[in-house]
Amino acid sequence: MANKHQLLSKSYLFLYFTSSFVTGVTIASFWIPPHWILLLFFALAVLLISVWWKMAGVRMTGFCGLFLLLGIWRLVMAQPADGTDLLRAYNDKEEVIFVGVVVEEPDVRADNVKLTVVGEEILQREERTGIAGKVLVTLPRYPEFAYGDRLQISGQLKDPGEFDGFSYRDYLAKFGIYSVCYRPQVELVSTGGGNIFQRGLLRVKQRFKDQVELVLPEPQASFLAGMLLGAKGGLPEDVREQFNIVGVSHIIVISGFHVAIVAGLLMNLGLALSLSRRQAFWLAVVGLILFILLTGAQTSAVRAGIMGGLVLLAMQAGRLSDVKNLLLLAAVVMLLINPLLLRFDVGFQLSFLATIGIVYLSPLITKLLRFLPEALKIRESATMTLSAQVTTLPIIITSFERLSVVAPLANIMIVPLMPLTMMAGFVSGLVSFVSLALGKVLAGGAWLLLSYKLAVVEWLARLPYAAVEINDLWWGWGVMYYLLVIGVVVWLKSGARVKKEKSLTGIL
Repeated sequence: MANKHQLLSKSYLFLYFTSSFVTGVTIASFWIPPHWILLLFFALAVLLISVWWKMAGVRMTGFCGLFLLLGIWRLVMAQPADGTDLLRAYNDKEEVIFVGVVVEEPDVRADNVKLTVVGEEILQREERTGIAGKVLVTLPRYPEFAYGDRLQISGQLKDPGEFDGFSYRDYLAKFGIYSVCYRPQVELVSTGGGNIFQRGLLRVKQRFKDQVELVLPEPQASFLAGMLLGAKGGLPEDVREQFNIVGVSHIIVISGFHVAIVAGLLMNLGLALSLSRRQAFWLAVVGLILFILLTGAQTSAVRAGIMGGLVLLAMQAGRLSDVKNLLLLAAVVMLLINPLLLRFDVGFQLSFLATIGIVYLSPLITKLLRFLPEALKIRESATMTLSAQVTTLPIIITSFERLSVVAPLANIMIVPLMPLTMMAGFVSGLVSFVSLALGKVLAGGAWLLLSYKLAVVEWLARLPYAAVEINDLWWGWGVMYYLLVIGVVVWLKSGARVKKEKSLTGIL
């Protein structure tokens, strides 16, 4: 019994300390306290720990204070440095000539391509000087450039700035980008730079994308490439806008949802092959890693893998409600790597909150949806959708200034067929490497499923009031909303616990 209480104590200590760190990052994301306040707070925390060491509650408060300071310190350290050896020092000045390497997969759009370039040298008065920093370069789609290309760029660097209430500066800051350059003169210096492993992954990804485009027409090919590979920019802008209106844009980019589908398919495959549940679980883990690598190990896919994998782990252990420490651990790891995610990365916010919703709200919401059939996992899809929407609603409204009214219906009509769609598309693409003709035949099923989804999205997007515009939402409403949700969940769970205790008392 003592060991059980000791483990419980460690679990709660972990919860308090990680929560304190995240709180520190949150505070510093909006307001960095003056040095004297931080020093005073540090001294107070040390005093609580050293003087009242034998008082567990006071000692824990002191350590929580230190972890809070650690969170503040981590965000402060992520602030951009100043110096003439950084590309951002040349923002909004005369044109410059610099040499840099493409360090991310090119972001291909309908009419342009965006390259993330890390500076190496800057040419001034016929002299080459070392330079550092990232710049986002926007170019015409042709000629094409690839990851690892070394380029000489001649153009004007600009501060990302803000427009229409959107801070492009803050958005790019989370990638470590503080300069932009539009349609400069570019000359290819050399190829084959960058990380050899990353270059290999992107080559495999491009090969698979090419095969998908051979066996499927547009826009079905770009739709499938987005689901399987996280390929961006393939769908026409009007189609992407329809997905946004209907509230299912999460299915055209890699998310925790796709990770859960892949894991589920692999788990079922393992069980069908007579593997034990534990062996099937590890098959799913290995498959997830390969799936993430197939996407080029892009940041969103890695984040989705962490979040989706944690839920899979908790479900496998049969302790879905005890995943809070794992979620906090994932958040702390990602914030240690990049603390700017918390405020400026909507994808991080939505992934984290959606996972919380699925973990804590789905057991409650599924009871309210008993009238829905379980066939084709309709009830499960509706439960997951509503659970995620409840916890992400304020973020969606404040970030996109839009609320999709038809999102629950859209998800019920589309989500149950997602596993079959992804499996059919992947198999047809894989087979096409061996036989293009057979790949095209097998792609018929994927085409039918993809076309159905596109038709549903187009139909729902055209309905009157499919989405409601909500502008300038006061942040206080979001705080009150989350307090209300937490209160309702606590009340329902406490009520269920009391009811269970009364039932046990009656039996005894």
